[in-house]
Amino acid sequence: MPPKLTPHAIYAALYWRADGKYHWALIIAKTTTAGQKLHATNLDNPVIWRYANDDFDVSTEWKPLVIMAHIGSFTPDADVDGLLRAIPLVTPECDAPHPFTCRIWFREAVRVLGKHGMVNYRSVDALERELTSLADENGNAVALGRSWKLHDDLSSVQL
Repeated sequence: MPPKLTPHAIYAALYWRADGKYHWALIIAKTTTAGQKLHATNLDNPVIWRYANDDFDVSTEWKPLVIMAHIGSFTPDADVDGLLRAIPLVTPECDAPHPFTCRIWFREAVRVLGKHGMVNYRSVDALERELTSLADENGNAVALGRSWKLHDDLSSVQL
C-alpha cells in the first residue's frame, strides 16, 4: 500500500530515468492519495519543452517514482498551477549556463513558491543535493521493482 499524502502539501517528486538521472516534478496533494503533477516535459518532442499539469494518484502512477518529499504547503484558494504555468521554459540567469531541463524548471518553481510563502528552503542547491541523495539511495531498489519512498523530514526545508 502506498504512503498517504497530506492534503494541501507540496511534494518534490523524482522519477527514475534509464540514463541515471531523474525526472523532476512537483505534486500538489488534494487528498491523501491524489493531486496534480506539475512539471516541464519534452516527451512529446525532445526539442520542445512544455508545462504539464497531470492528474496524480499514488496507486496508478505509471512512471517509476523513486521518492517524494514534503517541501511545503498551500492554502485551498492558492493558484499553484497558475504560478507555475507562468514560469518561462528557458534557463533563468541564476542557473546559467545549464541547458533547460525539468530539473532547471523545478529549481525555478521552488523559487517562485518560496516567494509566495509556500516553500521555506535554505537554498535551492541544498534542496537539490538532498533530494538527489535520497533518490540515489532508493533508485536501484525502484529499478528492481520495489516501492518509492515518502520523506517528511528534509533538512533543507522548514515545514
